[in-house]
Amino acid sequence: MYDRWHKSHPKPTEAECGEHKSRTRQMVPTADHGVGKRWQVRYRDLDGRQRKENFDTKAEADNRAAEVDVEIRRGSYVVPAETKQTLGAYAQKWLDTNSVGPTTALRYEATVRNHIVEHLGRRELRSLNQPSVIQGWIRTLQDARLEVSTIEGIFDILSSILGAAVEDGLLPKNPCKAKSVKLPTATKKKIIPWPLERVRAVLAGLPKRFQAGGKLAFGCGLRQGEVFGFAVEDIDFKGGWIHVNRQVRLVGTKPVFALPKGNKIRSVPLPAQLAAALKAHMKEFPPGEVTLPWARPDGEPKTFRLLFIDQKGRAYNRSVFNMGDWKRALAAAGVIPPRERGARYLQAAPEDGMHALRHAYASVLLDAGESIKALSEYLGHSDPGFTLRTYTHLLPSSESRTRKAIDDAFTEHRESELRSAAAGAIEDLSWRTAV
Repeated sequence: MYDRWHKSHPKPTEAECGEHKSRTRQMVPTADHGVGKRWQVRYRDLDGRQRKENFDTKAEADNRAAEVDVEIRRGSYVVPAETKQTLGAYAQKWLDTNSVGPTTALRYEATVRNHIVEHLGRRELRSLNQPSVIQGWIRTLQDARLEVSTIEGIFDILSSILGAAVEDGLLPKNPCKAKSVKLPTATKKKIIPWPLERVRAVLAGLPKRFQAGGKLAFGCGLRQGEVFGFAVEDIDFKGGWIHVNRQVRLVGTKPVFALPKGNKIRSVPLPAQLAAALKAHMKEFPPGEVTLPWARPDGEPKTFRLLFIDQKGRAYNRSVFNMGDWKRALAAAGVIPPRERGARYLQAAPEDGMHALRHAYASVLLDAGESIKALSEYLGHSDPGFTLRTYTHLLPSSESRTRKAIDDAFTEHRESELRSAAAGAIEDLSWRTAV
């Protein structure tokens, strides 16, 4: 700790300070005398760089010196000046350096802008040390009537940002991980798969040029984008397999080819009836070459012969398809009512998107006794545990199997007793006869 207003090693001949006196040392004013805060704490941070902090009183400087000493010894020291930057400024740096894919990057940017910076962006990083600030922000999101799952996703992004700030030495700890911070809870909705009658009705309501696409989604459990990106080279009619190698997805409003979700390519058994449907489709609607950039709008162009293309020979656009062909198929099957006179759009159906065909596929396989591990591989899930958590309620009931197993055990035991009794009776009769 240093006195900025007085020299540490004055010369005996220098004039003493007229304002301050000391019994233990000579008080000679420096050029900064009376300018700014008098007391200065100097130290070297964890990277060995010298730091300086000024205070009005000696007591404040003493306290800070002791505090810094503890922080440096513990390794929890944070540079004060850098913690003064706002969360908004740091969040932008986090977005700029993130290495996620283009679609995820757009989602992150929108989430940070609309839900994090909007409410917390002007706060300095150091002010976020209090978990109560985070809890208050969560309540703000709840008051905006956001879904619990949406709040969880936003919270995860904020936690990642603040976690990076901790690793950068700007925060001592991540307030999102405090025990007092509680996310809202909601009962997770169980997936209710469509009955097969509805599956057939919706497939019949699709345009003829895409009916085989609907059958592929149901018959092999493909995601919508994977059906849109399905090419001739992905079919092995002889071996009875299809290979899921890519999808068509939107980056903003731009369609691109990309690997399937989670970068997980996979192979799925091809049922004979679906194979026949695909052959018939290819005969009536010949595959068309479609060129799109790979992974991002400025990516390398790739060309594939897609089985399912729109009337203009382009890859299907998810937004256009969902609002048009898919909704009309739902209405034709009676899933949603017909469009009312004067209405611009058909009724919303958030629970009945094309993903419902994928759920129906999982339901049929589980009902047939397929294993969770195999189903997980066919669906392209990264973790069989996720598949189990998602579809565990669709597994065939174990109650009847339990009863039968125990009944069989009792029956087997009873039969054993009867056999023993019979053997004993025969032995007894043989003995009596011999006598």
